[in-house]
Amino acid sequence: MSFSRDNALEKALVISVDTGGTFTDFIAIAPDGRVWTHKRLSTPHDPAEAVLQGLDELLATLAAEGLAASRMRLVHGSTVATNAVLERRGARTALVVTEGFRDLLLIGRQNRRELYDLMPKAPPPLIPRELSFEVRERLGPGGEVVTPLDERSVAALLPALSQAGVESVAVVLLHSYANPDHERRVAGALREQGYFVSASCDILPEHREYERASTTALNAYVSPIMQRYLGRLNKAALEKGFADLRIMQSSGGVTDAEHAGAYAVHTILSGPAGGVVGALKVARALGIDHIITLDMGGTSTDVSLVPGALKVTTESEIEGFPIRVPVIDIHTVGAGGGSIAWLDAGGALRAGPQSAGADPGPACYGRGGEHFTVTDANVLLDRLPRDWFLGGRMQLDLDAAEGACRRLADRLGASLEDTAYSVLQVVASNMERAIKVISVERGYDPRDFCLVSFGGAGALHACELARSLSIPKVLVPPYPGVLSALGMAVSDVVKSYVQGLLGPLDEARLQRARETARKLVERAAADLQREGVAPGDGVIHVLLDLRYQRQSFELTLPAPQLADERIGPGDLCSELSSAFHQAHETAYGYANPGERIQLVAVRVRAEGRIERGVPPSVGQGSGAPVPDQALMTRFDGARVRTPVYRREQLMAGASIPGPAILVEPHATTVIPPHDTAWVTPTGALLIEIASRE
Repeated sequence: MSFSRDNALEKALVISVDTGGTFTDFIAIAPDGRVWTHKRLSTPHDPAEAVLQGLDELLATLAAEGLAASRMRLVHGSTVATNAVLERRGARTALVVTEGFRDLLLIGRQNRRELYDLMPKAPPPLIPRELSFEVRERLGPGGEVVTPLDERSVAALLPALSQAGVESVAVVLLHSYANPDHERRVAGALREQGYFVSASCDILPEHREYERASTTALNAYVSPIMQRYLGRLNKAALEKGFADLRIMQSSGGVTDAEHAGAYAVHTILSGPAGGVVGALKVARALGIDHIITLDMGGTSTDVSLVPGALKVTTESEIEGFPIRVPVIDIHTVGAGGGSIAWLDAGGALRAGPQSAGADPGPACYGRGGEHFTVTDANVLLDRLPRDWFLGGRMQLDLDAAEGACRRLADRLGASLEDTAYSVLQVVASNMERAIKVISVERGYDPRDFCLVSFGGAGALHACELARSLSIPKVLVPPYPGVLSALGMAVSDVVKSYVQGLLGPLDEARLQRARETARKLVERAAADLQREGVAPGDGVIHVLLDLRYQRQSFELTLPAPQLADERIGPGDLCSELSSAFHQAHETAYGYANPGERIQLVAVRVRAEGRIERGVPPSVGQGSGAPVPDQALMTRFDGARVRTPVYRREQLMAGASIPGPAILVEPHATTVIPPHDTAWVTPTGALLIEIASRE
């Protein structure tokens, strides 16, 4: 299998690394299109350890095979920022706000996450009240100065921050999106004292004080940690011969390490984003662009719906904290191969969100794990061949899996086999609900989509999950166990910009929007050039946030006509109004042409196509594939004799009727009875799902 390349950096060897909760995945794409994959257990205590050790192992393999590249590039999707938030291990951070707004993060929004809980508990803010400080100043909503900035209150901050032992500071002044002068002056004074400073006018220059404060606080909290991690990784990469290091962002594109360190909030969901990008590229090569992605790893499952193009949202959160930066719309549930099976207070069987992780991992890993997990259930039911895990580098322990299952089965009063099968049904139910959240609950019919399954555990469950949702086809890409890393390797450079511009959609406001868009486009073009993107490889999109007057939330619409000076303000206003009414009708089922429209913000998304890749291809073959062995695998109510095939031996055009199991170094595909898999010319598996009837 190989990749073809048509870009200016075609002589570069690209290695991509995706750090997950259980495994760290590697993929190398050589200048001639050859591909190598690698996987090793993650090191949660120090994520860089697994990355650097895995790079050494992969580079040794490449050297042994005689590969010599004059240029090497490293692309990385990191969980450092995510883990810093989840584990509350970020930098000691202070918050500086306008006088009277000290409790901004503590108050938050009055949303009730648990409607019937009489004593709900909100997560404590990342920055406690004792580290929140005020400065005397005030701006109006239009950016007018109500109270000038009191320099004495700024000077009084410095000894207080020093005494508190603060490393990083988030500066969030009222209405700074409309006039950043006060905020920049405060941020400048703090930077002179050596603090890492995140100013909201740089992080998120738009209205909504709480969301702006939350996003800025998150960036200040995780960026120093990310900078140290990337500094260490970048130094090691240079020593190993890499020319540069790029980091995956949550928006579906890569950026340079310096930018990722300063704006780490953009990397919080970088790993799952790489998987969605990779899945879409593989599907489009087969003429499929309406997909639902299923990324099941060791700790969690990420699902995303792609109705022809990536869905990017600015309304996401982590641990209850809003993040207003652009992210691919991904829904995550605690359902992975390492998810632990347990009984709740009512005696019902559950699976996850607790995970056995990488250490000790599932019981079958033989590393001391005692809890029964989803992976153990697959081993026990002969759905996961014990001798083929990690390409045979890791033998799975059946006795340990049975021991862990027995402890759970005794509490249930069930057999080992029924207990294991029940665990698989429970975790499948969790994933089914997750897919309904992103499809049915948003007006999409799953039957109109193809399920693209990847991650180390995804293809073990995909066919049965598709059948329960009436999804007609499942696509399993080449290298499914490391597809997130592959997606990062072929991702474009992406830059996102926003400027709040709240006011009525009229000719005067649109003229301001045009001027704002022009400045943002110029900035985007300069940033793409700085990252090495040739002028002809850059694409810049202009978008507008619009809403009806008195609405609380807005829709984001493409607005390419904003850059066309030939369209007069009156015609432009009319075109945008019509487009918004139509978009509102599509999203909410109604439109109100008589209602005034507000322009909320101007957005720019810049894409630099440095790396282009097409999925690998396989040779055409003839004759029926020959199984390597056979297992008695449990499907529904009984075990069935199931042939096991080595995927790398399958040629394009091959047909594999179910039941069957396909093994490869980093993933296993289970094809239930009555389903049929076809090997496409790109090397992907396209599985036709038999209906229940």
